[in-house]
Amino acid sequence: MSSAMGRTCPLAYRTSPDGLKTAPVLETETAYFIGGLYGNELALARILEMAHEERQKGLPEPSLVFNGDFHWLNAESAAMQRITDAILAHHPTAGNVELELARPSEDAGCGCAYPAWVDDAVVERSNQIMQRLQSVAACTPGLSDQLQRLPLQRRVQVGDCRIGVVHGDPESVAGWGLALEQMPSPGSITPRLQTWFQCAQVDVLAGSHTCVAYLQDFFVDSQRRLVMNNGAAGMPNFQQDPRGLISRISLHPSPFEPVYGTRLGGVYCDAVSVEWPVAECLEWLARLWPAGSPADRSYHSRFRGGPAHEPSQADRSR
Repeated sequence: MSSAMGRTCPLAYRTSPDGLKTAPVLETETAYFIGGLYGNELALARILEMAHEERQKGLPEPSLVFNGDFHWLNAESAAMQRITDAILAHHPTAGNVELELARPSEDAGCGCAYPAWVDDAVVERSNQIMQRLQSVAACTPGLSDQLQRLPLQRRVQVGDCRIGVVHGDPESVAGWGLALEQMPSPGSITPRLQTWFQCAQVDVLAGSHTCVAYLQDFFVDSQRRLVMNNGAAGMPNFQQDPRGLISRISLHPSPFEPVYGTRLGGVYCDAVSVEWPVAECLEWLARLWPAGSPADRSYHSRFRGGPAHEPSQADRSR
């Protein structure tokens, strides 16, 4: 396997901030941004329940925006089809996982385009996971055609708030330009971030690819802007916290206690937890990825104890 596999970014992944400016607009009062479901059907069931609970409380029905990598650990054909069918009923965009399942790219490996700070062993295991997923997808009739039709970007309007939906960053589905590691200190901004906001003409950039959750605000042309990364909807995001995370942007306060959040004008921008039966989730993971398998070695500790990340580190807004 090429040493570059898992670190390269295929041309088919390339996007532009200008594409966000011209993307069709989804207008809604509440949107859930659900990046990184990673094949967790228990998380998906809870997210659908949360949307139903909002309606029961008299709130508008949330629009569910699945911004990529809704497949990953679900290495069985029936589950892959169930998740695809469920997501296509809403507002999905492709992540690198979906692109590599739809049409594998030579030397892309997992398609994650991992930066240098990610260990080679992690990259190799991700490539192995993708190989197994591709073999499952190849035996799932019609799946490739469904995934090939997914857009790479979306634009959502919540009140006066314009949201650019990406998987990685505005320039690539697998871009790491919105990684927490790339963010300037709170209160400052990089020229690249400023250009992205200006070209895309959005107030919020919502992504997830890097799997590390955070919220940070910036001032661009005297206007406050946000980057929201929900980390992973289908994996734990914080130390000793077994829950997933989604970004909720709404004209209405969240009926669920936010982990952290802020307001942008009259719009609520919150990180909201996604709970699932922990024991059942661990049984599912062990069944598909037993001890010593690539996914077990990469994600066992995350599912049992969470990553070394805290909400206080994730909330970088002022």
